[in-house]
Amino acid sequence: MTAGFYAGIFAALGAHMPFWPMWLSDWGLADGEIGALMGAAVAARVAAGVLAPWFADVTGRRRTALALLGGLGIAVYLAHLGVGAVWALAALTLLASVALAGALPIGDALGAAAARLHGFSYARARSVGSAAFLLANVACGWAVAVWGVDAALWWIVASLALMTLFALNHPGGARDGLGRPRMTDALRLARRRPFLLAAAASALVQASHGPLYAYGSLHWRAQGVSEATIGGLWAVGVAFEVALMALIGGWLIARLGVWGAFALAAATACARWAAMALEPSLGWLWLWQASHALTFTPTHLAMIAFVSAAAPARLAASAQGLIGAGLGGVAMAAATFGAAAVYPAAGAAMFWLGLGLAALGLLAALGLRRGWDGGALAT
Repeated sequence: MTAGFYAGIFAALGAHMPFWPMWLSDWGLADGEIGALMGAAVAARVAAGVLAPWFADVTGRRRTALALLGGLGIAVYLAHLGVGAVWALAALTLLASVALAGALPIGDALGAAAARLHGFSYARARSVGSAAFLLANVACGWAVAVWGVDAALWWIVASLALMTLFALNHPGGARDGLGRPRMTDALRLARRRPFLLAAAASALVQASHGPLYAYGSLHWRAQGVSEATIGGLWAVGVAFEVALMALIGGWLIARLGVWGAFALAAATACARWAAMALEPSLGWLWLWQASHALTFTPTHLAMIAFVSAAAPARLAASAQGLIGAGLGGVAMAAATFGAAAVYPAAGAAMFWLGLGLAALGLLAALGLRRGWDGGALAT
């Protein structure tokens, strides 16, 4: 059930990330408008990604919350088929972001809880989601090339339906006798220095991907890369991500520790975005896309490991939301708006912004090494 949930939501994201900017472009938005709209969507995720997990923690109805968010996503994407005004398109885009942003941290908290309760590897279950993302990159890229960008919309709807089905029976949904948390508990946790450093490391390294997420597909298409090849470029990074997460994900965290995993991802990201800014040839581009396994995977697993070790179990979803959608959402929104300002005039120079964010993430990881002993944080 945990793997099935991840398969559904990441199959949706695997179509949304590379192909939704194309859908918006073909609808009629200019490059700058796309970046601004996607930046606003990321900003909307901050509130949804913090409040939805907290609500799920307070009510104890985490599975119900996931199913409701899945239903909202299905309705919103279907509504795009008849949208005719820019303001309505913007509203639907923001609502779609709310659905996806609220579901991810709740799902991660339940995934970690299910792994702990039922004795399976979180990294391997999560790797199924990455595999679904890869499948969506390739298959949806082919479908878009054959039938146009509306194929991406229908792929997302079907994927969210699958996510909703598995969410209703998620094995990590039991309360396990935990007390109901208060928002003040979550805010007190968020003020602790180790929490802030881990959140900053995670948020900054993940946000360094923002320029690529917002404009990577459009930039490659402008360079003459076909839609099918663009899907493959997204897929190759996720293919290596799946292999790393499934085969050595748990070992990597055990070997490097939380701060070491953050540092590895940040250092690799610095090299990746510097290379991207220099506009590598297609051959080298495949290589740098493969490095996604080292810029994303250690960051995500380190965040999960930190929350599991440092946050009280009753605040697991709230902590995931504060790190991923809270500070992470703010950083991603800033990166997306920054890319929107740079890309229309300077193209690949937007990747220097990613390098700067990754460098700051590396500093936060080094601070965590000295500032956290690996234990639980009091609230």
